Amino acid sequence: MTLFGIVIRNLRYYWRQHLGVVAGAALCSMVLVGALMVGDSVKATLKRLADERIGQADLALLKKDGFFREDLADRIASELEEEIVVAPIVVSRGNLRAPDDDKTIRNVQVLGVDERFWQLAPDPSQAPDLSNDKFFVNERLNDALAIESGARLGLMVEKPDVLSREALLSGNRKNNANVAKVLQKKLGGVVGTEAFGRFGLSGNQNEPPTVFVPLNELQKRMFLNLEQDREQRDFANFLLIGRPQGESVALERLSTVLDRVWSLADAGISIKELKDDSLRTIRSRQVFLDDSLQRAGQRAAAKLDANATGVLTYLVNTMGKGDSNGSKLPIAYSMVTAVEPHEVDFLPDDLGDDEIVLNQWALEDLNTSRNEQIALSYFVVGERRKLEVVSKTFRFRDKAPMPLEIPKNEISDWTPQIPGLSKTKSYGDWNISFDPEDESHGVEIRGEDETYWETYRDSPKAFVTLSAGQTMWGNRWGTLTGLRMETDASTEDIENTLRDELTPSEAGLLLHSLRQDAMDASESPVEFGGLFLGFSFFVIIAAMALTGMLFAFAMEQRNRQAGLLLAVGIPRGKVRLLFLTEGSLLALVGSCLGILLAYSYGQTVLDLLASDWSGAVSGANFDFAPTTTSIALGTCGSLVMALLAMWWATRRQLRVEPRELLALGESLAATAPTIQSSTTGTGKVTVVLAGVLFLAAIGMVFATDLSGPKASMTFFGAGWCLLGAGLLFFRAKLLKTASESGAVPDAATLSRRNVARRSGRSLVTVGAMAAGAFLVIGTGAFRKDSSQDTEDHASGTGGFAFIGETALPVYDDLNSREGREFFELNSTLLNDATIVPLRLREGDDASCLNLNKALHPSLYGVNPSEFKGRFTFSEGDWSTLAQPGKDGAIPAAVDKNTMMWALKKNIGDVIEYRDEEGQPFQVQLAAVVDGSMLQGALYVSEQNFQEKFPNEGGYRGFFVDPPPDKNAAQVRNHLVDRLSDYGLELGLASERLGNLQKVENTYIAIFQALGGLGLLLGTAGLAVVVARNVLERSAEFGLMEAVGYPLSGLRNFATVEHMSLALWGLGVGALSAVVGIAPMLFGGSGQKPSSALGWLFVGLVVLSMFWTWFAVTLSLRKSQLPALRNE
Repeated sequence: MTLFGIVIRNLRYYWRQHLGVVAGAALCSMVLVGALMVGDSVKATLKRLADERIGQADLALLKKDGFFREDLADRIASELEEEIVVAPIVVSRGNLRAPDDDKTIRNVQVLGVDERFWQLAPDPSQAPDLSNDKFFVNERLNDALAIESGARLGLMVEKPDVLSREALLSGNRKNNANVAKVLQKKLGGVVGTEAFGRFGLSGNQNEPPTVFVPLNELQKRMFLNLEQDREQRDFANFLLIGRPQGESVALERLSTVLDRVWSLADAGISIKELKDDSLRTIRSRQVFLDDSLQRAGQRAAAKLDANATGVLTYLVNTMGKGDSNGSKLPIAYSMVTAVEPHEVDFLPDDLGDDEIVLNQWALEDLNTSRNEQIALSYFVVGERRKLEVVSKTFRFRDKAPMPLEIPKNEISDWTPQIPGLSKTKSYGDWNISFDPEDESHGVEIRGEDETYWETYRDSPKAFVTLSAGQTMWGNRWGTLTGLRMETDASTEDIENTLRDELTPSEAGLLLHSLRQDAMDASESPVEFGGLFLGFSFFVIIAAMALTGMLFAFAMEQRNRQAGLLLAVGIPRGKVRLLFLTEGSLLALVGSCLGILLAYSYGQTVLDLLASDWSGAVSGANFDFAPTTTSIALGTCGSLVMALLAMWWATRRQLRVEPRELLALGESLAATAPTIQSSTTGTGKVTVVLAGVLFLAAIGMVFATDLSGPKASMTFFGAGWCLLGAGLLFFRAKLLKTASESGAVPDAATLSRRNVARRSGRSLVTVGAMAAGAFLVIGTGAFRKDSSQDTEDHASGTGGFAFIGETALPVYDDLNSREGREFFELNSTLLNDATIVPLRLREGDDASCLNLNKALHPSLYGVNPSEFKGRFTFSEGDWSTLAQPGKDGAIPAAVDKNTMMWALKKNIGDVIEYRDEEGQPFQVQLAAVVDGSMLQGALYVSEQNFQEKFPNEGGYRGFFVDPPPDKNAAQVRNHLVDRLSDYGLELGLASERLGNLQKVENTYIAIFQALGGLGLLLGTAGLAVVVARNVLERSAEFGLMEAVGYPLSGLRNFATVEHMSLALWGLGVGALSAVVGIAPMLFGGSGQKPSSALGWLFVGLVVLSMFWTWFAVTLSLRKSQLPALRNE
């Protein structure tokens, strides 16, 4: 008979003994494969959500801080294949109101789209008929509105302006002037997932609330101020490119096409022909020329062999004699131009930085003479749009000629077009950021000033050097308002040359590989397969131990068979191979059976993640999508683990001589590690170590305040010390008992000696039960409670009561008198309140609430001094943000959980971003905040933020600390009401922190649940240990039965003896765990453990008692007298 034939016959004959082995292997396989199935399902779901979010689009072109002409989409499409769709979109944010139901949904995503957008939807056939008289909303927004189709809706968005509203000459500061009630339409219906209802620019498992608006309707209402010279409103800020039902569009191909078709007008750049035929000037729709445009203009001028000079024209409030005694009012509101003097014919080449040239009109008005002092006063915009008056004195040097009269609807050659100012008839018609007729500015407009404006408009009245002007008026938007060229080249040649020198990204036209970014983001930073393998650690260990012990137990019952095979000359290696082959087939059957069970296990876990464990995934629902790769890997893994467990458990069986195997059979005592007391006093050393750990635990407990900030970690450490002390005391007890000799006075003494006789096995049993109980219960020490000490500046809320965000930026300081008057805030209510504003550059959510990978987290610009003393840092502090970063990187503060888990970074690592000109820069993680509500973003200094994103105006994030003597809810409601047009949403800071901590707490709950399941299964292993012990002592029990002990008494005796091991282990583990979670139980720190832990402990005790009783009863179900015959 072959070896395999023997294996098959053994399996048939001993099939009852093998059922437990198969069950253990199946359990191990179920957990391993099931955990990997969960990981597969999360990955597949995130990938599906990414596909639904971007539809059939592959690439995107955006101008995040501005807009381009819509026909750029047509020009790009004309250069690509016919089947490629290029869809122009207006992407904005706003507030949606349902006036009939008195509902307002703030901070919604607003999409202006046409039919081209729907062609790129996941399923274009599901697209709605977006007529001009209806809005459509996605499912999330529809659920929030809870209104019927046909109901009226009002949409409010910010109207973009040419100049940042933080600049001096930006639009009217009057409240709500920058907010447009764009449209009043009816709700047309709901856009489902297949029709692009999930569309969004950031990776997140939750779709943004979105309203879809006809593109042309949105353009009519939004773009009133963008085009300088004609009524053009067909702008967009986003292009979506894709090939429906076809291959992906290559980024390189689109980049080549864009280089070929883009125009200066798309970036708001124009070449203006001046009255002197040889002069041209480069101008920007944004008034100021950014650095990239300046450099490109200089290069273009060099190519054309043209003289180029920068021009900076600025509005000054007053211009008068420096020594004026008030007898004559100064000139009001004048344009002053800064230019290189050697490039202008009427200026002295050697004009100094402290000298000024007045035109004929100003010279006559001031009646000044050479070297007299001329004082200029002008506004500069300080922090939070505060206008500050600055004065500068110059010496009069020379005069400039009278300007030419400016015809109606034209402007000066020296001055850029400024909406609301350039083409007005009088000062009273100005529509800029301040009222020129407001006497509080200290400027009195004279009749002469009005006459000059009517005749010469915005012609400059004075000239200074370019360096002097840039020192006074340079700002984050630029240091020039024009670049003059003297050349014979045509305007078209200048345009073409400038365009060649300026890349689309430098002009703000940024290309993105939308699909690649979406796929990268769908790679969750949390590997759920590995995570649940870790959570199932105790279950896997219990299954492996159970498999190994049951297999060893079965093999021990066949000791005589092994002895016979050895006795007839079969080598030990072949006998071992025989048994392991048998085990391999059992493990294979169990692992395959486990695959079937894994489907139920994986689905159950996903159902729990959608219900009781939803806090770990922010309420996401997952598709069950296992892969064959994971099934194969899990099956192989469980097979290997089962075989290792079998080999380890039986490794010593065949070391015994065949004669002993044949003679003793199953009564042969398995070799087990036994602790021996040495002459060097091992027992005393053990007692000393146990005492040290016990005293350390007592010291930590009495030295730490139960409600202190470090209580959780300290008491958890005390619990570990107490656990170690308890196990060492038990070891010392075993050593002492094992060394005893002499008479046995009673059954209790006999029981203790029997436990000590198998001291290694006893210690392992107690240690495993104690450690498992402690870990499962004690991990509750790490549960967080956001309701504790929320007013403490060092807490996770930083002492703030509310945290919020607006849909539209707020430009004024809500803490100042002017800001509160501007928004009509109740100063009495807000007296002593602190409102900290933050600038926001939207990006990916890098908090634990987002399952997607954050490629470029949102950036907040903060004033470090306003956060001084708030939050707790493990590295650096807020002052770190004001220090220079390494290698030019911008230092940032980041929450520790965001850094470690979402970004997978360390302190000092960098993340690359792109600024408004498309230039890369690095943000360095330089300061780390311990567990806080700051999760999900990076925080940089406001100064660095403005340097990289000068057009990201205003503030959208707000942290509010109400005065202690005022009703916090009243403060919140007042702010939300007064800033309702800006879409302010203020939530409790403790609630925000609680939502973040809920993820961590849910993970702990999952670990405790699965760990508890492992412990419960581990109690079944206790039954195997008990059965082995009882069967090894069959002769002993036979002798006791022979001298008169009844079988029932022997069963009771063995049950009590083995139950003491389980109770000792559970007792030590539970007592240590109670110490570890004492701050939660008695100190009000963190969340109190749920009653489920109590029931878990009760279940462990009951199951331990049951399995002990079951194993003893099964092993001693019949007389043991026959075992005496082998003695």
